[in-house]
Amino acid sequence: MVSAQAVFQAPTQKSPEAGLSLSRRRLIIRTVVVVLAGLLLAGAMIVSLGRGSKEIPARDVINALRDSDSVAKSTYIIVHKVRLPRALTGALVGMNLAVAGTMLQGAVRSPLADPYILGVSAGGGLVAAYIKLRIPDAPPHAVPTGAFIGSLVGAMIVYLVAWDGSGVTATRLALAGVALTTAFGAFTTTIVGMSIQAGGQVIFQWMIGGLYTADWADYYLIAPYTLAGFLLAMLLATRANVLALGDEMAQGLGLRVEWTRFLMSAVAAVLAGSSVAVAGLIGFVGLLVPYVARKLVGSDYRFLIPTCAILGAALMVWADWSAQVFFPKLLDGPDTSIQFPVGIVTAVIGGPLFLWLVRARRAQW
Repeated sequence: MVSAQAVFQAPTQKSPEAGLSLSRRRLIIRTVVVVLAGLLLAGAMIVSLGRGSKEIPARDVINALRDSDSVAKSTYIIVHKVRLPRALTGALVGMNLAVAGTMLQGAVRSPLADPYILGVSAGGGLVAAYIKLRIPDAPPHAVPTGAFIGSLVGAMIVYLVAWDGSGVTATRLALAGVALTTAFGAFTTTIVGMSIQAGGQVIFQWMIGGLYTADWADYYLIAPYTLAGFLLAMLLATRANVLALGDEMAQGLGLRVEWTRFLMSAVAAVLAGSSVAVAGLIGFVGLLVPYVARKLVGSDYRFLIPTCAILGAALMVWADWSAQVFFPKLLDGPDTSIQFPVGIVTAVIGGPLFLWLVRARRAQW
């Protein structure tokens, strides 16, 4: 006679072959998503290198990248000296912000977590603006280092304000982040206003977020932070997966929960701070990209982090190209030389998503 327990368990039992097939199918889907994201990034790079005030065919762009002697000197200069460093810097900025958003969302277990929303970028922006304007003789790496410290302090303040002894809620997190961003933004504006003769107008553009002056120096400045931040994020991927199970479960499995949260926030501060130092206060990339990536590859951080990195890079390159080419032509005609800040483009895309997440009350996992 078959027991009732066996009857209820029988339909849910799966053979090892079925489990292996499901795991293999999931791996194939994730691999396809990563490949498609890579193609999206490659297409963005080709378009950004070829289309601008002077149109360069894709074939000439590829030839310029492969062999400088095979194209005209003017084409080589435009591709290598102007557009390539801007596109590469933008890709690294997008990668940093997307991975930073992923780490923050995992640390606080809320899809509303974003370096811009939580005050992380604002903290880095305040310190970076102070160094840029008040300490003009500071070495180049002082800006991203200071921005990292400011970003980490901002993240810690928001988390401590939102903490009630048992955890954080998305409402308190968002309110604390908005309050801190407003306060830090006021301080940054004050510093800029006091230094208007020392490049304050450029800083105003930097506060909105843009890649107007991005060059090879900016690329080499941000690249080490991108590499270090990405590797550290991947090393924390397994811990992040355990943390996603909940504090009690994670502690039961031997995870040091608060220490893991601090490490994830520190990695996010490294990535966000270096991006702020180079490109200014660009918002909502860390909100939009992780949301899309989770829909595509799930919540396993071993796959989520690389997917976010590639999609973030692709989004930023496409957004910057739209800011400097598409939107000016759309609004002012083909002969305009006006460039929009890329921060406006990302805000137009990510702002409605943030409002929808709040409205839909999907602030907790």
